[in-house]
Amino acid sequence: MMSNKTKLTGEVKASLKRQLLNYLIIFEATLIVFLTCLAIKVRDIGIDVPTSKGLKVFLLLIAFPIIWLCCLAYFGAWDVRIFDNHYEGYRLLMKSSFMTFLVFSSASYAFKIQISRFVILFSLIGGTIIHLLLRWIFLRVADKKLKKNSLNRWLAISPNGEMNQALEKYAEDTKTDIKYIASFENQKSFESWMHDLTKEFEQFDFEKLFLCSTQELSRSQIEEIVWLGQSHNGEVLVLSYLGAFVRQRQVAAHSEGDWISLLLPRINESHRVLKRLLDLALVTPSLILLSPLFLVIGIAIMVDSKGSPIYIQRRIGQNGVHFTFPKFRSMKQGSDEKRMEILGSPDVGMVERYRNDPRITRIGRILRRFSLDELPQLWCVLIGTMSLVGPRPILPEEEPHLESSHFKRNIAKPGLTGIWQVSGRKETSWQDRMFFDLEYIRDWSVSLDVILIARTFKAIFTGKGSY
Repeated sequence: MMSNKTKLTGEVKASLKRQLLNYLIIFEATLIVFLTCLAIKVRDIGIDVPTSKGLKVFLLLIAFPIIWLCCLAYFGAWDVRIFDNHYEGYRLLMKSSFMTFLVFSSASYAFKIQISRFVILFSLIGGTIIHLLLRWIFLRVADKKLKKNSLNRWLAISPNGEMNQALEKYAEDTKTDIKYIASFENQKSFESWMHDLTKEFEQFDFEKLFLCSTQELSRSQIEEIVWLGQSHNGEVLVLSYLGAFVRQRQVAAHSEGDWISLLLPRINESHRVLKRLLDLALVTPSLILLSPLFLVIGIAIMVDSKGSPIYIQRRIGQNGVHFTFPKFRSMKQGSDEKRMEILGSPDVGMVERYRNDPRITRIGRILRRFSLDELPQLWCVLIGTMSLVGPRPILPEEEPHLESSHFKRNIAKPGLTGIWQVSGRKETSWQDRMFFDLEYIRDWSVSLDVILIARTFKAIFTGKGSY
C-alpha cells in the first residue's frame, strides 16, 4: 500500500514542477513583451525618423523580446532544476539578460541602428530587476506548493552503506531523512545490484539520489545508475571531486558546495521551448508551400494501387507515449500482417530484407527513394507530437529490443530527421541507430538541428539507405 502511495506522490510532484514551469514560461514571456511595448510607447520611438531607418528600428525592437526569450531558453533559465536550486535560476536569468544585451547591441551596431537608451535601460536593465524580484516571489510560492507533495527522503549510495559526513550535514540543515545502501561490489553481479536499487526506487519516493562513491563502477554503469535516478524524477548528485567522469556540460554547481548535480541530457524543460520555436518557424511555411505536392502525390498513389493515400501507424513518442504517425502509403494494402514474416527482428541481415521488400508499390519506391513518404509528418511537427529533428520513433513491437540505457532517447520528441537519417538509415545496425539517438540527446543544440536539417537534403538526393 505504501509503495503505490509514495510512487504516486513522486509522479504528482514531477507533474506539478512541469506545470509550474509552464506557468513561469508564459508569465515571463508575457512580461518581456509587455515591458518592451511599454518602453516603446512611453518613448514614442520612430518620431522624426526617416522611413527606411524607422523600419529598421521597428524590426530590431520586435526582435528584442524574441532574442531575450531565446537566450532564456538556450541557457536553461527555464529548467526544472531551478525549483531545487534557486541560486542557479537567478544566475541563469542574469546570464540570459547579459547575452541579450550583447546580441542586441551587436545587431544595433552592425546595422547602424540608433536605439533610444531609454528603451534599453527600461526594458533590459529595469526588466531584469523586475524579473528577478518576480521570480523570487514565484519560487517562494512554488516551494510551498512542492513541499505539500514531498516526502523529503533521500537515497545515498556509499561504501558498505556507511554514513557520509558531508551529506549528513546537508540533510541536517534541510531536515531530511536519508537511507544508505552499499555501493556495488564485485561479489554480486551488477544486474542483481541494479535490480535491488530499482526496487528501492519503486518502493519509496526518493527526492534525491546521492552517489558518494564510484569505486568498482565503469562509466557505463555510472550512467545507468544516474539514469535510474533521473527516470524516477529524482535529482542525482555526486561529491564535487567525483564529477570528472561526466561531461562538463552535464553538471551544474549545487547550492551545497560539496555536491554537484548531474543534469538530464541537453533536451530538457528549458530547451524544449527554443526547439519548439524553431520547429514552428520552419514547418508552418513548409506546409503551405508543399500543399500542391501533397495533392499530386496523393493522386499518384491512388492511381497506382487501391487504398487510401495516407497510411496511419502507432509509434512510440516522447516519454514512451504512443501517437498517431502518418505517412504517404508506399506499400500494398494488408502489408502490416506480413511485416514480421518478411523483415523479422532487427539484425545484420535486415538491410537486405528492406532492400528487397516485395510489399512496396512502384510509386512507393519512388516516394521512399526521396523520403517523400514522410512529408505528412510535418503535421505532427505542427501539432507538437514530433519535432523536425530528433530520434526516429520506433514501432511498439520494437520496444522489447530496447536496452535499459536506450530509453533515454524518449526524453526528446521523435524527429522527422536526425543523425540516423543522415548516416545511412536502414544500412546501419540497430545498435548504431540507438547510439546515434543517444548521441543526439547528449549533444543537442540549435546549431546541431540546423546542420542535420541541411544534411538531410543531401541524404535525400543520394538516397542512401532509403528502401
